[in-house]
Amino acid sequence: MSKETSSTIGEQRKFNYALKPMTKDEFVTMMTADLTEAPAYFPKDAEINRSGARDLSELAPPKALTAEQVMAMRSAGHIVLDIRSAELFGVGHLPGSINVGLGGQFAMWAGSLIPMNADLVIVAETSAQVDEAVVRLARVGIENVKGYLLGDVESWSSEGLTVEGIRQLPVSELNERIALAELQIIDVRKPGEYNNGHVPRALNAPLSGIEKQIDELSVDKAKETFVICAGGYRSSAAASLNAKTRLH
Repeated sequence: MSKETSSTIGEQRKFNYALKPMTKDEFVTMMTADLTEAPAYFPKDAEINRSGARDLSELAPPKALTAEQVMAMRSAGHIVLDIRSAELFGVGHLPGSINVGLGGQFAMWAGSLIPMNADLVIVAETSAQVDEAVVRLARVGIENVKGYLLGDVESWSSEGLTVEGIRQLPVSELNERIALAELQIIDVRKPGEYNNGHVPRALNAPLSGIEKQIDELSVDKAKETFVICAGGYRSSAAASLNAKTRLH
């Protein structure tokens, strides 16, 4: 799996680690090492594949909403899925929204982190992004997108809504802060990535199971906490999921 939506056999032979020359035993060992728990949508999608998924034309198109309507729907139980980049989400977002950026492994992480039967509202920059998100969500069995909101921090603020942010630091600044004070750091990468090298004293809580693991870790919820990954995509998703635990 990767963020690309298409490729060629030749391209994969050049760059895909799983297609490098190796024996069958070496391939099996590599592909089965550090396997994490299968995402919740896997078995459900298998059943959908057996019975046949609905055609996209059968799905009701999501409706354009105002920010006020979105917040009312969130209060009624809808999940607000912000598909903008981690950078834009960090600058400002609607309270209680979850960030799974469209630019990464969107469908996989959405299927892993969001209940398949949940009613969704999408927050995006453009209607084209909404259309793409609807298709990619349907590929993992999530078909309940009820509406969408386009806009940014300025437009939402002008409507009188509260906008929250998540502070984001470059690696250099975080390194300086670690040298000055003992920080609480949550590393949301996979165990194999963590074992290959991590920030001293960082706690490992892979994104795929972070909601279950956070309560099991020795996390001081009153202490300043930072979430890290390899590039910011997973850490933004984790921080948005666990805003109630005061993760940054």
